[in-house]
Amino acid sequence: MKAQKTYLVEVITISKNSGHEPLSYFSAIKLQSGTLVRVPMRKSFVIGVVQSSRSVLSAKSDIRRAAFSLKKISKKDIYNASLAPEFIAAAEITAAYYATSTGAILGAVLPKTILDEPATYLKNTARKKRHVGHSKETILLQMEITERFGQYRALVRQSFARGNSVMFIVPTHQDGLRAFLELSRGISEFVHTQKSWRAAVSLPHPILFITTPAGVAFHRPDLDTIIVERENSRAYRTLARPYINWKIFIETWAKKAKKQLVLGDSVLSVEILWREKRGDYGESSLVRWRLPGALTRLVDAKSPQNERGRFEIFSDELKKLLEKAMAENEEIFLFGARKGLAPTTVCGECGTILECENCKAPLVLHYRSGERVYICHACGSQREAATRCAYCKSWKLVPLGIGTEVIARAAKELFPKYNVYILDKDHARNDARAKNIVKKFRDTGGILVGTELAFSYLESVPYSGLVSVDALFSIPDFGINERIFYLVSRLREMTQKESVVQTRNIGKQVLAWAAQGNIIDFYLSEIAERESLLYPPFSVFIKIDSLLPRDKLLKWNPEIYRNSLIIRMPRDRWPDAELAEALSLLGPRFNIKVDPESIL
Repeated sequence: MKAQKTYLVEVITISKNSGHEPLSYFSAIKLQSGTLVRVPMRKSFVIGVVQSSRSVLSAKSDIRRAAFSLKKISKKDIYNASLAPEFIAAAEITAAYYATSTGAILGAVLPKTILDEPATYLKNTARKKRHVGHSKETILLQMEITERFGQYRALVRQSFARGNSVMFIVPTHQDGLRAFLELSRGISEFVHTQKSWRAAVSLPHPILFITTPAGVAFHRPDLDTIIVERENSRAYRTLARPYINWKIFIETWAKKAKKQLVLGDSVLSVEILWREKRGDYGESSLVRWRLPGALTRLVDAKSPQNERGRFEIFSDELKKLLEKAMAENEEIFLFGARKGLAPTTVCGECGTILECENCKAPLVLHYRSGERVYICHACGSQREAATRCAYCKSWKLVPLGIGTEVIARAAKELFPKYNVYILDKDHARNDARAKNIVKKFRDTGGILVGTELAFSYLESVPYSGLVSVDALFSIPDFGINERIFYLVSRLREMTQKESVVQTRNIGKQVLAWAAQGNIIDFYLSEIAERESLLYPPFSVFIKIDSLLPRDKLLKWNPEIYRNSLIIRMPRDRWPDAELAEALSLLGPRFNIKVDPESIL
């Protein structure tokens, strides 16, 4: 009789370093799939999710074959918390796509704050009636931000009218604050964020839940629509293991749970537009192929040296725009693609790029405490400016590119009476500092010089100028044109009156298309080039940050690129179970990135 009351429970441990196989435990209680438990592992305890539970009588042979004794799950370690079957299924599919384990994916999508109090955030809803809908086609919204948020408000009202809740996912916390202001008008008592998670779960009225991907596990039985704002943002990719794109998980989860998925941005990603052209998305999609915006002039910044023998940072057209803004006492934002004085330094003798001795990332020249110093933005190490080329030992090092510090200095020289601020990760190391810089800029006016970080904190400016994006064209990466087009489009969209885009690569058509808001011609050119070269979305790249496992992967014809192995798989052949297993056997000492944003 005792055996009938004992169960063999298979548990997926939730950790970014979880193995591929579930672990087995005894339990005196039959646990439902999806229940969260605290289980012993080695000399500590970890959180896991129950995969299956069966009587030990039906599992005798499995227990006898086990090479170790099974531990028991105590009653006190069983949480009143669970994950929906569709959520776990989405994690399993995402794990197969990224050649990792289900536990690692769950460790990424369930932050520590949730796992510390699972009964608070993931209260067991397994026995509650879940909303069951029909499979829905994904809706795309490609349009400028004002019209897009108008569409979002209409979708929220329609969902509320049907008695359903909406989850609104944004890439960053700052985007979430902006979305709250835009969407809460008239319905503020029904709009919630991660801070009010507990209250939001139990409210009788449908709600709008605004969150970053960290809150994607939020669940209510009436949750019917998921909106992903700024779909093309790089912030949806994780920076640590497992290296995933949140959008893969979210789209899989929406499909499994039969929820309405909406993807929105001013310029959607090339892959999403490719799928739209293939007919993968719903007829209700609203895709504008021309993006309205402020008057934007594309100007040639090539100029001779000035009287002091230096090249001018600003073109005549950008100088006139700066003068106009200062005369009108209006704010102007100057965009630079890189931090520091010079993003890249090369040897004038052999052309070798100056790299970090620690991690091999390119060093960036900065000005600190009255002296020039090289700083690695990857690992933070520093190096004196008086250094030699690692390859030929030459002293002839040439700084290339224009960083934010150079732009700010040039602006201050031209307009010494006006305030010049810098907004990049060096000057705004946290959210509070970034907000403080923007507040000073708003209060006093003047000139703000910033990198891509500034887009998260500036909603609009009267005038803007793109000072330097040319250094990005030198990056030999398949997605660089898309990134440049997106950056210029965002700058143009946030500008109210006038913008100048200056370049020393005036022949680059991508800049002309971006300045015109011409999405269709950019897309057609970009997708044709990618198809001819079998770049994503026509293939999936798999990058291994080492050459050592090459012999073990010869079957898949790995290519060598910058001390990394690149495997190119046709999209319709991935995920491939045999290759995924071979990758899993390599072990944690190798960084493996499936479908990376960049292969550099």
